[in-house]
Amino acid sequence: MILNINRKKERCGIIEKKSDVKDKCWSLPEYKCCSEETTKTSTEPSSTATDPYYNKDRKQSPYPAVSEKDGCGSWTLIDNVCCAEYCDNQDSTQGCSTCGGHGSAHCKVVDSFACRSGDRGYGFHEIPMEFHYSRSTHFGLTIAGACGFGLYQICGKNVKYSGEFNTLCDAFCKAYPSLCQDPEGITYRGNFAAPQGNYYTQFWGILEGDQDNYLSCGECFEVYKTKEDGSDYKPGEEGYTPPVLLSVIDSCPCNANGKWCCGSEWDQCQEVNNFKYGCPVPKDSIHLDLSDVAMARLQSGTPNGDMPAGVIPNKYRRVPCPRLGNMYLWLRQNASPYWFSFTVVNSAGFGGIAIIEAKNDEGKWVKLIRDPNYTMSRPQERFGTWATPQDSGPYNLPIDIRLTDGSGNTVVAEEAIKSFTPPADALRDYYYIDIGVNFPEIPMPEE
Repeated sequence: MILNINRKKERCGIIEKKSDVKDKCWSLPEYKCCSEETTKTSTEPSSTATDPYYNKDRKQSPYPAVSEKDGCGSWTLIDNVCCAEYCDNQDSTQGCSTCGGHGSAHCKVVDSFACRSGDRGYGFHEIPMEFHYSRSTHFGLTIAGACGFGLYQICGKNVKYSGEFNTLCDAFCKAYPSLCQDPEGITYRGNFAAPQGNYYTQFWGILEGDQDNYLSCGECFEVYKTKEDGSDYKPGEEGYTPPVLLSVIDSCPCNANGKWCCGSEWDQCQEVNNFKYGCPVPKDSIHLDLSDVAMARLQSGTPNGDMPAGVIPNKYRRVPCPRLGNMYLWLRQNASPYWFSFTVVNSAGFGGIAIIEAKNDEGKWVKLIRDPNYTMSRPQERFGTWATPQDSGPYNLPIDIRLTDGSGNTVVAEEAIKSFTPPADALRDYYYIDIGVNFPEIPMPEE
C-alpha cells in the first residue's frame, strides 16, 4: 500500500459545525459554547512542516548509543534498542528464565525491527483498509495509557465500572457530555486498544525527526470475532457478536510483552495452535490488545459480559473515526506563557495527528514536539503529549493552535487556549478544553 498523504484542498475550507449536545449550553473558562451557535475555523496556508507527498527516500536513522542510565534491565540491547528474549526450545515463553537465562544456548533475542519504531506503519494508512486476520488479548483498565488521553474513550454514558473509575467517569461525563456520547448507531465508548509497539510508534519520512516521529494515537479500527479457522459468524448463529469500533490509546511494547506484541515471526505464543491466524500472526497483520469492555462485547455482546477466553481470533481493518462535536485539548498542569503541554482527543476522520503548531507572541507558528522525556532505547513506550520547544515562547493568551492530521488536512483553532488555569469547579487533574473545530468526517465503509 502507498501512504495516502496527498492534501485535498477542497477539504481545508471553512468548517462549520453546530453543537451536537442539543438544548444544552456548557461553559469553560472564558469560553462558551451553546447549541444555537456555530463554531468555525479560519483558513490559513497549510503547515510548511508537511510535504504533500510521501518521502520514500528518507529512512529512519540508527538509534543513538545507550548510556548506562538508559539500560535495558532484564531485556537485551540490540541495535541500541531494548528487545525481548525467548526460549527457542519452548512453545510458549516470556523471557529466558526457563531455559537457562540470558546468554544461554536456547535464549534468543527478537530482531530489533520488532522493538524500534515501525516504518510508516506497514502501509496501513489507507482508509478504509482491507480486512486483516489476527488474534487479540485484553489488558484491563487504565487511565495511564501511553497516548495520554486520560479518561477520554474510557468513560461513556452507557459504560459502567466499579469503584473509583465509576466515580471519576460520572464526574467526567457531567463536565464533558459530548466526550461521553456515542455517534448515532455506533457503540464506541469503552472500546480501546493497544497495538503492538512498532505500530504504536512509527517513523514517517515526511515528518521532522530521525525516529519515533508519529504515534498512532486516536486511530480507529473495526474488529470482528471470527471462528478459529478465520471464517465469519453469521448473525443469529451461536457465537456471533456484533463487531466493535475502537480507538488506539496505548502501546503494547515488544520488549515488555514478547509473547504477543513483537509481530509476525517473533511472537512466542505457539500454544495458540488451533487458530488459523493465531501464532504467528500473518506477515501484514498486527496484534491488538483490547480493553476489557471491547473484549467482553466481542465474546458476550455486552460491555460487562463474560470473557471466558483470554485470546480470541479476529479480523480487523483500519476505518475512519466518527466523532461527535469538536476536538479537545487536555491541558496539563503548570502551563504558562513559556511552556505548556497537552494531548488532543476526539479527532475525526483520519484520527491520528501528525503535526501541531502554536502561534507565539511574534505571530510565528511553532511546531510542538512530542514529549521528549522518554528513554530512546525504549521507543515503543513514548508518551503522547505535545509540548512547546525550549525557549520558543512566550505564548500569551489567547493562543491559536494549528493541527494537521495524518492525511494532510489542516485546521486552525483560533483562540483555542484562553486560560492556563482550570475553573474552580473543573474535575481535578482533568482540564479538557473544547477548541471549537474538528477535521472533516470521512464516511464509514460498507460491511
